[in-house]
Amino acid sequence: MQRFLSSSCLFSVRFLISSTGQLKPLCYDQPAPFKYRMLIDPSSGFFMNGELVSNGFRRILIQFKDKYYLKLSTHNIRYYDGLNDLTFLWEQEPPEFQIDSVSMILKDNEMDVTMGTIRVVFLLHKENGEFFLWPDVKLPPNADIKGIFGKANLQYEELPGSLINLGDKQVNATDYRRSSAPVLGCWLVPYESVLPGEFSNFILVLKLLH
Repeated sequence: MQRFLSSSCLFSVRFLISSTGQLKPLCYDQPAPFKYRMLIDPSSGFFMNGELVSNGFRRILIQFKDKYYLKLSTHNIRYYDGLNDLTFLWEQEPPEFQIDSVSMILKDNEMDVTMGTIRVVFLLHKENGEFFLWPDVKLPPNADIKGIFGKANLQYEELPGSLINLGDKQVNATDYRRSSAPVLGCWLVPYESVLPGEFSNFILVLKLLH
């Protein structure tokens, strides 16, 4: 993930996406600032939205089965389900919290969350004096999930005469899915090739958090 300034005075944030059987992952530049639909799985009732700013995510909201809610910001984490209303600070390390098909573990600025079959590890990073969140999404095999993080893994093949010439677009990106944030080489592709459909389908126009 890196920052760039476009002609319309918006930033782009560089996303990495793993590539099965390939030496280098793919990466693409996602426009910011916007509120994005990050994961959408209507069959299980799982929805994750986030506010992307110039360095990462400022706030993220998860809704599961219209009952379980998790709000993450760079300041704290709030969970509520009608019976429980809990607030955690990133610096504290409470024991594992579990109820029904929901579990959470907070440790070393990482919140490991499982809701149903979807697991996401949220990492709190600091860069140039600014804090931001980044999700490491771990989807079940063959999951049919939408959103900008709906494709946890891609396969690609460079074909002669293709519109995307991978050989000319090798760049570097920081992998914020890891606490060490290593810099990796990747093949830069247009985000349209990773996120099919209209760009507006991934934009959230309502308020993210109250």
